[in-house]
Amino acid sequence: MDTTIFSRKLKRHKGGRADHGGAEGRSVEGSDLISRLPDCIIFCRKPKRRRGGGADRGGAEDCSAKEGPDLISRLPDCILGTIVSLLDTEEGARTAILSRRWRHIWRSAAPLNLDDCLQDFYMDSQRAQVISHILATHRGPARRLALRFHGTPRALSHYDDWFPLPIFDGLQELVLRFPLAVDHPKMSASALRFASLRVLDIYNCTFPVSGTAPSFPCLAYLSLRQVGITEEFLQGMISNSPGIDAMVLDTNFGHRRLCLSMPRLRYLTVSVRCFDRREEVELDDLVIQDASSLERLLLHEANYGPSVRITGATKLKMLGYLGTGFPIIQLGDSIFKGMVPVSLVEQFSTVTILALEMPEPKLTVVLDYLRCFPCLEKLNIKFNVNIWTSLEPGLPNDPFAPIKCLDHSLETILLQSYDGLKTHVEFTKFFVKRAKVLRVMKFCCRRLCTTRWIQNQHRRLNLERRASRRARFAFVSQCDLPLTFWLDEGFSRDDPFIETIG
Repeated sequence: MDTTIFSRKLKRHKGGRADHGGAEGRSVEGSDLISRLPDCIIFCRKPKRRRGGGADRGGAEDCSAKEGPDLISRLPDCILGTIVSLLDTEEGARTAILSRRWRHIWRSAAPLNLDDCLQDFYMDSQRAQVISHILATHRGPARRLALRFHGTPRALSHYDDWFPLPIFDGLQELVLRFPLAVDHPKMSASALRFASLRVLDIYNCTFPVSGTAPSFPCLAYLSLRQVGITEEFLQGMISNSPGIDAMVLDTNFGHRRLCLSMPRLRYLTVSVRCFDRREEVELDDLVIQDASSLERLLLHEANYGPSVRITGATKLKMLGYLGTGFPIIQLGDSIFKGMVPVSLVEQFSTVTILALEMPEPKLTVVLDYLRCFPCLEKLNIKFNVNIWTSLEPGLPNDPFAPIKCLDHSLETILLQSYDGLKTHVEFTKFFVKRAKVLRVMKFCCRRLCTTRWIQNQHRRLNLERRASRRARFAFVSQCDLPLTFWLDEGFSRDDPFIETIG
């Protein structure tokens, strides 16, 4: 018998009272209708019958006790609609073919999750036809809208017809992705009318150059990639959205400087993925004042980036990649120029994960960083051979002076683009000898890691005399690493620098 079990376990307090995850006496609304389901609902398909009338029960003699009617189909439409609305658009539509009972559920499911996830071989006209048909037949409101058209002018003209529809009055998530083949098409002004938005994700387009900046009082996630937007419009939009929790600014243009006060911001990504500056005005200086909630500052630059100045980041936990392409990185009163520390005024005891991108192994520079972060647990270093900039000398230091994190907290070290060169070996031997609580050191090599070569590296690094006897050393070929870009996982992974590498 093919059986599916849908269950919900409840925590029990003393006295037998069940905890439903909310305050006593709180009403159940919207998606909380699911919480009214019984603790366990068992539903199954009828057992197949073999020739001769015998039922095929899969060899299990005691399965007959679990047989029963299709209880999930007996649920009210409002609950079924809530369940179906949690599925992807294509999966939700497929529920209409289950039976007559389910035929109308998806059309009235509230709220609608409309995601244009059709394969690339579908033409824009076919995509537009499908979406227009859904909007014409669906009777419930929409929660999420994601469009990924190829960007032909005829296809983009549909946006002005769709966005004003009443079905989108309470829209919470808007994702607009325009392909790079189209040169930054202009966004429809009606796309910014949704005051209820919680997620705004825009890729490769140009915002209106005039008009009042929109207000998104509920906005929690803002992602702008390859977007043209003026300084006044962007600064006004962010100021009118005080609840932003996570923000991505990736290779945007149209503004030179941003000065923002964002006390609720927890995650920030600043990225420039171009090798040469374009004619358009690009971001040179980013200032975040009162970043009292900031936990992750993720940075990436292909060859150049803006100066980044953060004040009040007393909860910062993750920082990187710091590279030579950022002219100035300032955290509080501590200043790093071209990733070289030039003014170390304070220590950041909350930071546990640090990533550095270096053109060459420079131990003195790394030691300066380790002194800034006494509670560091994970250190990620990338030797970027495409960067020809040499690191200038920083503050004078004693390489044998005590470094707190090496003695008490640093457990993981990742080295990328490790070639086994003499400079690489001498750089690594310091951590082998000094990291007393090291658990894992991982080498990502650009060459084939044969058994003979790995054994030679063990000998050259003198691993038998390592400071931490429990440390493990792993060598992997960098060409075998997944192609997932680490910034795309930066907010969801515990450590995107390591977990997206493999």
